[in-house]
Amino acid sequence: MLYPYRCTDCGPFEVAKSMADAARFEHCPTCSKSVENQDYSAKQIGGFLSTEGNWSGGKMIPQLPVSHPDHMVTSKSQMEKIYRKHGISLDTGKFKSKEDQINATVPRHLRTGGSVAAVGGVDDQPT
Repeated sequence: MLYPYRCTDCGPFEVAKSMADAARFEHCPTCSKSVENQDYSAKQIGGFLSTEGNWSGGKMIPQLPVSHPDHMVTSKSQMEKIYRKHGISLDTGKFKSKEDQINATVPRHLRTGGSVAAVGGVDDQPT
């Protein structure tokens, strides 16, 4: 898998490595300077990381409604924790199941019954 990095002196470069080594820092191929963080703005992987804003100002999790308390995060580890908590895939940025999506996006008072198909008082499953 290719991972993008950006050297502050030389610019962007990519490194091919396994997912197990994804967190390992790399050296710029031009100047050999150590580059610790990947260039997430260059990644094209669904909804995993938002390129809008910066961590200190907060980044939004677009899969969750704006009114949701977990809608904004201030670190990558916090974002990963919220993704796991709400059943959002770290690889694709999509909900892992319809039930996870309903639990994360539909207010509790609008959910009815035990069926995951029941949303807003309407059960779309034939009876």
